[in-house]
Amino acid sequence: MAFKNKRVYNKKDSSPHPHELTQEHQMEERKRIVDYRVNLYKNALRIPPAINQFNEHLDENDKEEFLNFFKKYIPENKEEKAKRLSSSNPNEGPKPVLNKFGLKHVVSLIEQKKAKLVLIASDVDPIETVVFLPTLCVKMGVSYAIVNSKKDLGSLVNLKQTSCVCLCESAYKDQASFKKLIDKANSIYSDNYEMTMKKWGGGVLLRQKEEK
Repeated sequence: MAFKNKRVYNKKDSSPHPHELTQEHQMEERKRIVDYRVNLYKNALRIPPAINQFNEHLDENDKEEFLNFFKKYIPENKEEKAKRLSSSNPNEGPKPVLNKFGLKHVVSLIEQKKAKLVLIASDVDPIETVVFLPTLCVKMGVSYAIVNSKKDLGSLVNLKQTSCVCLCESAYKDQASFKKLIDKANSIYSDNYEMTMKKWGGGVLLRQKEEK
């Protein structure tokens, strides 16, 4: 009769592996262990520039400025859309300026150089999903900025979360403010892109070991 041996993940680590903590009352302990290991790996391993750039997101003041501007262009929700479609002329009036979302759609707009300003979330998992976006934006001459929460971006398009959002234009009255935002995004990201691509992250524990 064969017995299945208990999997041992790390003999030096006496704490249980997160995979073993599945009960509801163990969720807090699971989160603590995951956060500890993420921080440990982040400090122990060297992070390539393409990924490390997502650690340099907008500060809270700048983020609020960008988000408040994008909130002016939130698409209609289901109730608003149903109300519009039930009217006598649902297509009445000029075409509205709205936030664009969906990774494939945003990439297409960037490649066509229609996007003017792209917001990218830094907490997308896996990060490889959006890791190419800054490079694509620089290549196509499109401004971009990185924010620290995909939930914040989701609130701009009536979703719980989304990886990226972009604007292709703004209302006439907001053009001056839109240009200022684009200039600010460029000064933080696009103008420093080459330097950012040379900056490695992590490796704190390795450097401490070398200093000893």
